[in-house]
Amino acid sequence: MLFPPPAQVAAPSLAPAAQALDLQAALQRAKRENALLKAAMARVEERRSLITTARADALPQLTATGDATRTRDVSILNSPFGDSLGPDAANIIHARYIYTTQLSLSQPIFAWGKLSGAVDAARIGQTEAQAAFTTAELDILHGVAKAYLAVLNARAQLDVVQVRKDAALRLLEDIQNKLDAQSATRLDLLRAQAELLGVEPEALQAQANLQRALEILNGQLGLDPRTPLLLTPLPAAPADEGADGGLRSELKQLDEQERVLRINDRILASDLRPRIDFNASYGYMAKRTDLLFQDPYDTWRVSLTLKVPIFDGFRTSGRRAQNRALLEQVRQTRIDLARQVQVDQQSAQRELEKSRALLDAATKAYDAGLEALRMSRDSFQEGLISSLDLLQAERQERQLESQRVQAQLGVWAATFQLRRAHGLAPL
Repeated sequence: MLFPPPAQVAAPSLAPAAQALDLQAALQRAKRENALLKAAMARVEERRSLITTARADALPQLTATGDATRTRDVSILNSPFGDSLGPDAANIIHARYIYTTQLSLSQPIFAWGKLSGAVDAARIGQTEAQAAFTTAELDILHGVAKAYLAVLNARAQLDVVQVRKDAALRLLEDIQNKLDAQSATRLDLLRAQAELLGVEPEALQAQANLQRALEILNGQLGLDPRTPLLLTPLPAAPADEGADGGLRSELKQLDEQERVLRINDRILASDLRPRIDFNASYGYMAKRTDLLFQDPYDTWRVSLTLKVPIFDGFRTSGRRAQNRALLEQVRQTRIDLARQVQVDQQSAQRELEKSRALLDAATKAYDAGLEALRMSRDSFQEGLISSLDLLQAERQERQLESQRVQAQLGVWAATFQLRRAHGLAPL
C-alpha cells in the first residue's frame, strides 16, 4: 500500500527588520527610494536627451547606401526608336542587374532660426522638467514629514489610551479587593467594569490608526508596509521661521513654459520663410559587382536647394494663433498661481502663530492638570477621595498630555506648511 507523500509545509515569511529613523533620515531615504521621485528624475533625463535630438537636425547627415536591383525596362519598345527597329526590337530587351554604392551628405545652411530655436526649446524643456522635479520632490518630502507627524500623533494617542486602560484595570482590581473587604458596593464594581470596557474600543481604534499611519509612511519611504518603524520624537519646533526660498518651482516651471511657447512661435514663423539646404552624393553604379569602385562607373551629385514657401493653406497661421492662445493661458495661469502663493504664505504664517498660541495654552493646561493629579493622589492617600475620583484625575491628566503633544506636533505641521509655501524642504 502506498502512502501519500507528506504535505509540504510552507516556510513562514520572515518579518521585515525594524527601521530606526529620525525625520532627517526619513527624508533622505524618500529622496533615494520614492518611486514618484525616480519617475520625475527619469523625465528630466528624457528632456536632456531631447537636446541631443534637436541638435542633430542642425548637424551634417552622412548616409552610406548599397543597392542591388534586377530590372527589365521595356520603355524603349514604346519609343520612336523602338518602332524603327521593327521586329528585332524585342531582342535587345532583357533583364539587367544594377549594383549601386553611394555616400550621401546633407547639411542645412539657413533655416531662419528654426534649428537653433528647436535646440533652445529643448534646453528650456530640460529646465522646465527640472523645476517639475523640484516641485515633485517638495511634495514628496512634505508628504513624508506629514506622515511622520501622523505616526507620532497616533502613537501618542495610543499611549494615552493605554495609560487609561492600565488605570481602569487598577481601578477594577482595587474595587474587587474593596468588595471582598465589604468596603465597596456592587455599583462601584459595575462602574469600574464599564470604564474598562469603554476603553477597549478606543484602544483598538488607536492601534488601527497607528498601523495605518505606519503603512502610509512605509509606502512613501519605499519600504514594505509591514516594516516596523522606530521613529525618533521631534524636538521643540524652531521659534523663528522667516526663511524665503525665492521663486517657487511651480512659478519657474510656468516661466519656462512661456519661453518655450515664444520660441515655438519663432519656429512656426520660420516655416513661412526661405530655407537653403546643401546636398551632395558620391558613389558607383555598375552592371556587375567587379566593376564597382572602377572608372568610369563613378557617379556624383552636388546641389544647393532654395525653398521659398508660397502658400500652405493658412496652416502655419492657424498654428501660430493656437500657440499664442496657449501662451496667454500659461501667462494667466502664472498670474493666478503667483497670487495664490502669496495667499498661501500669509495663511501659513497666521496658522503658525495660531498653533504656537495653542501650544502655549495646552502647556499651561497640562501643568494645571499635572498639579491637580498630584493633589488628587495626596487626597486619595489621606482617604478624602475615592479611587474613581483618582481615576478621573489621571484620565484628565492623560487627555491634557495628549492635547499638549498634538499641539506640539501642530506647530511642526504649521512650520512645514509655511516652508512649503515658500518653496523650501521640511528641514
